[in-house]
Amino acid sequence: PIFRLAIFMAAGILFTDTFRTEMGEGLVVGLVLVLVFLCLVWRSSSYATRWVFGAGVAVFMFLTGMVLCEHAWREVKADWPLEKKIYRAVIQEPVREKPRSYQVCVGIAGKDVWLYISKDSLAASLLPGDELLIYARPEAPQNRLDDTTFDYARYLYYKGISGTAYVPSSAWKKTENRRADNWKTKALRWREWMIGNYRQWGVGDEELPVLSALTLGNKNELDKDVRQAYSIAGISHVLALSGMHIGIIWLLLDRLLRPLVWMRLRWLKGMAVIGTLWAFAFVVGLEASVVRAVIMCMLMEISLLAGVKPFSLNTLSIAALGMLLYCPFYLFDVGFQLSFVAVASILLLYPLIVGIFRIKNRMLRWSWSALSVSMAAQLGTAPWGMYYFSLFSVYFLLTNWVAAILVPFIICGALLMVLTAWLPGVQCYVVDGVNGMVALLNGMAGWTSTLPYASFSLSVLRPVEIVMFYLVLGAWVKFAMIRRRIWLIRSLVVTACLLG
Repeated sequence: PIFRLAIFMAAGILFTDTFRTEMGEGLVVGLVLVLVFLCLVWRSSSYATRWVFGAGVAVFMFLTGMVLCEHAWREVKADWPLEKKIYRAVIQEPVREKPRSYQVCVGIAGKDVWLYISKDSLAASLLPGDELLIYARPEAPQNRLDDTTFDYARYLYYKGISGTAYVPSSAWKKTENRRADNWKTKALRWREWMIGNYRQWGVGDEELPVLSALTLGNKNELDKDVRQAYSIAGISHVLALSGMHIGIIWLLLDRLLRPLVWMRLRWLKGMAVIGTLWAFAFVVGLEASVVRAVIMCMLMEISLLAGVKPFSLNTLSIAALGMLLYCPFYLFDVGFQLSFVAVASILLLYPLIVGIFRIKNRMLRWSWSALSVSMAAQLGTAPWGMYYFSLFSVYFLLTNWVAAILVPFIICGALLMVLTAWLPGVQCYVVDGVNGMVALLNGMAGWTSTLPYASFSLSVLRPVEIVMFYLVLGAWVKFAMIRRRIWLIRSLVVTACLLG
């Protein structure tokens, strides 16, 4: 049931964003009227008229999505003056180095703005929480003239950026005032401190960017060649914190806190796991894929405590509904889309794929299970990957199988580095092991990306082609479940239309 609610609310968000409707208070009035109608129908409904209540709920969720999206657009947009003014700005995130400037995310009058400051040593030393006086003219995000295919302005709006401005070295000054660090600033400082520790402990220069991405969600130090190699190899998803990483951390916490279960403190153990996972999500910046994974783990932990089924499409839908209620722009985040599609594909396709072979050997059964998970996720996300990146990896089964073995050991090794920090003699061996595993992962990605036909590109898919692909996939799944010929015929008809 929650899946239906999430779908209709997502449809309302998509409708409002596509047509940029601005109905204002009329939407809220309509929402209240539909709610009153539902109350009346619910009290006087019968089995024969149950569809009326269902249609009313669908309309209510659709209008809710419209209200949320319109409010989000109103919050992010700003009317900036046409002339330059002096603004008081507070740095929100660490400084990012660009080819010709430093990019700084600042807060100005309650709006987030990207400043591009001329390069100098003073700009490079800026930290989150520093207060600046700037003389500039912020502008609403604009599309880039050299790229007519990507809506850069809308991308910035989705990230909550209300404006951009260029600030030369002579037009800004750092004040002596320093704002108290909020939770986000503290989390970013902690992350930078951990990266510094990695470097101090002896993590190699080539391994540090990948280790930081795998464990802390920091992808700023990844160079273009590494990103491309991982993308061609079909394992770029391991560089973005997602369900696999959170699942590994959840499993480690579950094992470490198992004594609380033996002491009959199961609820205390569950609350400790949930609190630790949310703390980790805050530290890595509340990325969409991480939030989804943490919500899923939280719901699964609660379900285990209550003794009910822990993992289902309904659980996934609760996570999606909660995230869209908090921020409707999550719907347009690529990480959000790929993350939910991948998990839904695993839920629906994994049982069918893993059931093809019955393997008795434990090691072979585990290997086939890992391959089945990768195949299910790849089948579900392939259209989205080709839509956004026009790229499909040929050797994804091999590379994902190797990554599924190495990544858990790398994450556990990073945790051991922290736990053995007070034992330098032991920690050096742990660091060497982590360096070796990360180097092996990098080498495998680089080697696979150089193989013949490692990937192939397609012209950019259109949304209608993505819908047709999922219709084909859904028909095949239905045929595999109930073995009725009509679903096979339907899948072949849609396949012919797609190929045409």
